[in-house]
Amino acid sequence: MNLSQFRKPSRYIGREVNMVWKSGSLVKAVLCFPDVYDIGMSHLGLKILYKIINDMPGCAAERAFSPWIDMEEYLKREGLPLCSVESSTPLHKFDVVGFSLQYELSYPTVLNMLHLGGIPIRAEERANNDAIVIAGGPCTLNPFPVLPFFDAFVIGDAEDVIKEIMTTLQSHKREGDARRETILMALAAIDGVFVPAYSAGIVRRRYLADLNTAPYPCAPVVPYMEVVHDRINIEISRGCSCGCRFCQAGIIYRPTREREPSTIMGIAEAAVKGTGYSEISFTSLNAGDYTRLPELLRQCNKKFDGKNVSFSLPSMRINSITEAVLKEIKTVKKSGFTIAPEAASARLRSVINKDFNEDDYERTLHTIFSQGWLNLKLYFMIGLPSESQEDIEAIPAMTLKSLKMAKRFTTRHVNINIGVSTFVPKAHTPFQWCGQIPLSEIIEKKRFLIKAISKKGLNFKGHNEQMSVLEGFIARAGSPAASIIEAAWRAGARLDAWGDVFKYEHWQEAMEKTGIDIASEAAASYDLTHEFEWNRIDTGVTVDYLKKEYKRALEPEMTHDCRISCTACGLKCKSAEFLCKTEGVSSAGKVAQYAQTVFNPVKVRVVFSKAGHLRYLSHLEMMSAVLKGLRRAQVPLVYSKGFHPMPSVSFSPALGVGIEGLRECFDMEVTPPFDIMKFKEVIAREIPFDVTDMFFIAKDTPALGRFVTAYEYEFGLPESETISGLKDKLNSTELQWLTPLLGKFDIINGRLVIFVKDTNEKKVKISEIAEALSGLNAVDADIKRLALYGWVSGANGGGSWQMPCEAKAVGIG
Repeated sequence: MNLSQFRKPSRYIGREVNMVWKSGSLVKAVLCFPDVYDIGMSHLGLKILYKIINDMPGCAAERAFSPWIDMEEYLKREGLPLCSVESSTPLHKFDVVGFSLQYELSYPTVLNMLHLGGIPIRAEERANNDAIVIAGGPCTLNPFPVLPFFDAFVIGDAEDVIKEIMTTLQSHKREGDARRETILMALAAIDGVFVPAYSAGIVRRRYLADLNTAPYPCAPVVPYMEVVHDRINIEISRGCSCGCRFCQAGIIYRPTREREPSTIMGIAEAAVKGTGYSEISFTSLNAGDYTRLPELLRQCNKKFDGKNVSFSLPSMRINSITEAVLKEIKTVKKSGFTIAPEAASARLRSVINKDFNEDDYERTLHTIFSQGWLNLKLYFMIGLPSESQEDIEAIPAMTLKSLKMAKRFTTRHVNINIGVSTFVPKAHTPFQWCGQIPLSEIIEKKRFLIKAISKKGLNFKGHNEQMSVLEGFIARAGSPAASIIEAAWRAGARLDAWGDVFKYEHWQEAMEKTGIDIASEAAASYDLTHEFEWNRIDTGVTVDYLKKEYKRALEPEMTHDCRISCTACGLKCKSAEFLCKTEGVSSAGKVAQYAQTVFNPVKVRVVFSKAGHLRYLSHLEMMSAVLKGLRRAQVPLVYSKGFHPMPSVSFSPALGVGIEGLRECFDMEVTPPFDIMKFKEVIAREIPFDVTDMFFIAKDTPALGRFVTAYEYEFGLPESETISGLKDKLNSTELQWLTPLLGKFDIINGRLVIFVKDTNEKKVKISEIAEALSGLNAVDADIKRLALYGWVSGANGGGSWQMPCEAKAVGIG
């Protein structure tokens, strides 16, 4: 299969750095993410489970993602199944197929992946030889909309549960008992596992009490392509104690648990060495409230001083942003900053239990802009319970204040983005009894905000209104919703979180078939006595507590952070029980500095090939793979100065996606002493490309991008093509544009080998040339770049073409 014909072919090539492929394991699981590769490979939970399973003797985990539309059409047209990334095994051949359910709009994609993988979409249709299909993730706290499609659900933290599931399956396979009912009955006996066919009574959520002893991926798979969260992600804490009443995560991830700073530091050091990333994100529902955050950042900056590793934090609570934290974050580089006011009026903030006032907001803006940040994102919600027009009008006023304060503290242009989403009532929250505002009202409020915000020079980004209504319906739906989800999938729904794929018509067709009115279900409000299906899932937080919080919202009355004192939610943990209790990592003074001899940087040229499956990488993806490899090899690269230091590495002219390059080059500036033989061996091991040569070059050697102006290519031809036929083509009027570019050419073993060069008027575009001479498109022509050339002037106005791999310096090293 030639992957060049598909959008973003690097989604499908596999064989990434740190990929694990275990053959001959007794129990094989495939971890499925119901979205494309670039979304799924950003999910930390998948990486954690991948490590846990592959660390178990006799067990293996592989990965699978939804294909994009073009790949799906190809699979269907060719009669091919959806397969795993690691071994290209069809999904139906695994013992366990596990899905991570992170958002409701992914449900049709789950059905699509099951179908493409050769697995019956309904559990009742599966036989003994079919895989056990399991779901995990936050959406399983209301599993009922997708109940018929799964054999089992993991409720809560999966680190311990997945081990018990895999051990159970191993026991059954060793005993030769492959009966589906006995396996499912055994799974139902595991705490935190809900098996619809066999679980009786209440199912209680599992959670880890100690994150410090939990397995963590220090050398996760490193994608070739740029994924959404293309960095090291370290979960510094799990759970949130703020108690925002709209937030499901704040309920279902209780209690707040923190990793010790020493544990985090160990993960960070190992992950930088194991991945080659230069950015670490400290992730959490509320990273700013991590007990020892300033101390942790200080120690990280000391640990990675001079290594150009930067640190970032996700969206932070307004009250948690301090000058001390920002000074540590910006040590290497400043990226964007995100805060989420959610509501712009004090009254509505009391309703949702968002604890900050106008003074806090102004202080935070002052801190951000005075510390030099130029990119700010503000997130708000519309449609919150009891919202009035005054609350909506307060949003533009609040955003304008951020612009005014930015102008007070900086003369540079500040980019302020305003994100607005629609409130979606979620199960297991104090607002689960509230209805969503109607679609017409969502549209009206968004129009008002777009007009008010855009005219102030701010950037507005809103969420698709119809998607919001769908989320509002599914999030609180019960078992009957399974029929409309299946009907929507059969009508064509999949990848519905993507705006360029989503079509509401699929759901309208499903409504007609099932008689379910999505809009009215989403807008429905319920009495506090209403019994929801999901009450069968026990999060640990009582329904009585949710009712109490709902009533406090109506007052409105704030509830304090449970770090201060217990709010009696039902978990029966002690306040701040799982927070950091040690003194953290050492806070000793600066390491003594000793005088060292400083050498001037030297330049090194590396010759490599980009072939095989790696030919599907774009130029940017190839560059990224090389840079990560150089960092894993701990090459002493020279970096630029300023707030965004960049390594001094330059590459030969870009290759098109799908084109092989046999003598590609990159140059790097390094700090001596530099043992070139040692580093050649290490670099060859750490970058995914075949390194064929590495040598010093003179400091004044022209940059590859300027030097290389000619190329040698080969590509396929129709069998009947001849040299004389090609000469006739070149003499035609249609190909006169090619004459200045083309040098010598010949047919060797049925393939055309040509020498082409750039001119002042036109640069070489080999795909155009190949199609003009062979009549084949770039995919079918199978193009290879054999060599690169630059013109070296000689005496008396002469000169010759020289390959960059011939530019070895004399006397360096």
